[in-house]
Amino acid sequence: MNLVDWTARLSKVTRRFPVTFVYIVIATVYFCILVNRYLEYDCKAFDFFMSLWSLSGIVLSYMIHLFVEGKGKGKQLAVIASANIIWAGICAFFACNYPLSGTLTAACIACCVAIVLGLFTIPFYGQKDDRPAISFTLNILGHIGLAIVISGILFLGLELLLQSFVYLFGFYIGNTQISYLLVFCFVFLAPSLVVLQTPSAEEMYAVRDWMQHKFMNEVIHFQIIPLHFVYLVTLYFYVIKIIITWTLPDGWVSWLVAALMFLTIIIVGLLYPVNFRAEKKPFDKFVLRYLSLVVLPLLLLMTIGIIRRFSDYGVSVLRIYLLAFNLWCYAVCIGLYVLKAKRLSWIASSFAVSLLILSVLPYNVYTFTRDQLRRDVIGIAGKHGVTQFPMDKLQVEKLLKKLDGYQAGLIVDKLSYLSDNYDSLGTDGIVEEWNVWSYDYVDEESVSADTAVDDESFIDIQYNVSGSTLTIPEGYTSFRVVKYEYNTRYITCATRNDTLSVTLPYTIGGKKMEDVISMPVAELKKIYKAKKPHSVVFYGKNTCFYLTSLCCCLIEEDKEGVLEGVLFIK
Repeated sequence: MNLVDWTARLSKVTRRFPVTFVYIVIATVYFCILVNRYLEYDCKAFDFFMSLWSLSGIVLSYMIHLFVEGKGKGKQLAVIASANIIWAGICAFFACNYPLSGTLTAACIACCVAIVLGLFTIPFYGQKDDRPAISFTLNILGHIGLAIVISGILFLGLELLLQSFVYLFGFYIGNTQISYLLVFCFVFLAPSLVVLQTPSAEEMYAVRDWMQHKFMNEVIHFQIIPLHFVYLVTLYFYVIKIIITWTLPDGWVSWLVAALMFLTIIIVGLLYPVNFRAEKKPFDKFVLRYLSLVVLPLLLLMTIGIIRRFSDYGVSVLRIYLLAFNLWCYAVCIGLYVLKAKRLSWIASSFAVSLLILSVLPYNVYTFTRDQLRRDVIGIAGKHGVTQFPMDKLQVEKLLKKLDGYQAGLIVDKLSYLSDNYDSLGTDGIVEEWNVWSYDYVDEESVSADTAVDDESFIDIQYNVSGSTLTIPEGYTSFRVVKYEYNTRYITCATRNDTLSVTLPYTIGGKKMEDVISMPVAELKKIYKAKKPHSVVFYGKNTCFYLTSLCCCLIEEDKEGVLEGVLFIK
């Protein structure tokens, strides 16, 4: 293909998917603008909106263009405009509530997953069978992989070229320039290559039998099916083991069963053309017809494992999603057998719809989990004489002393889960302020010497800064809020020579820098043991750190430290 042919093809594809290329250009330009602020780790609501809207818009517009292709011009414009306006409104709603709560995060992810799955189903609505949809899915996955490889090779080649300018000519190449290159290769080039490889409308809806290719046949019969067989044998042997030992299945088996189900859907999809062959190989026909029935009994292992988790630890968001996935797997296996695997597009559609129902509706998985955990805590407290809510810290301590160690641990875990995942909405009306740790209420007699916490090697400082006003110290020009906590990320705390050290990164003028903050252990222990911890400032070479929260072990290297405060920079 010469330059003229390539230009003509680019022009044709651009006219075919104009809105998609507009989204690609918007995403590229915006991410280039965002590079400097991104290096400051400061993501605002507008940044979130532009990132979500532009990237998801590429997939959405691509799907809508394929769906309306061949329809009237007026209908095309109406569908494309309405779909993009509605999605822009949804993205704006999420951005207005940024940073997202757990509920909105799940809803946002569910919407994005639905758009991706819709790409493989909606354009093929009304087709007589699912061969065009599956063929398109295989092709586009291959195109995505190829585009990523090409973009990665180009990125590495250009980066090497830029580095050669540094060593050969003394040029300065910083992180910003590398980030621009990264944006060009993976935000502009990779999606453009995928769209450019889109087959014509006639080719896209043509019926193909990919099993006629020798390579695909060998992949299916000598790699994927044997792997599935190994999974089956492993799980059925595990069933025999738990029957002989008469024990409940381990909760971890759910992930193995989920992987088995994923492989089952892949195999049925790849063997789908067998349904339309005049001469069917007995093995392929048997696998396509009865594989789902062979897998169906193993789903019971997953069900029992999930129920055991519910029984031992109570409800959680992840467990409810896992239970819903388990029920969906039952429906898929039964549906494949009843429908004789004649249609498969309903599998992706039902998954997307189920995920949206569980995540997007006002009463969803997150709200159900919150309400159930609140009912559990209030119910247990009520049975043990608590009549007035919310409870203060003294009432919580009295309640936990009445309970055995296991129940007390469950109460603490549930309150901590509510606090971590729902902020004050989770514990409002139950406790006045939940800022205590589970080990505060552990029955000392029930803790073994191996698991007991050594007060001399542990620090937990919590300073309430609400209502406080901070002024930038003299000689310092700016500040950064530092927050390393349980539900985001940890920080490494190193203790050597009676000094606790933490390395804090920051950026100035787009340049990444870091400074080591040293904290004398003796002073930390003094603050920790004080009845009313006070704020304190520690110094580095070019910074000073206003400490508000610290939780770590005083060991040579604790990689799970929790640290909060304000970093002032010269």
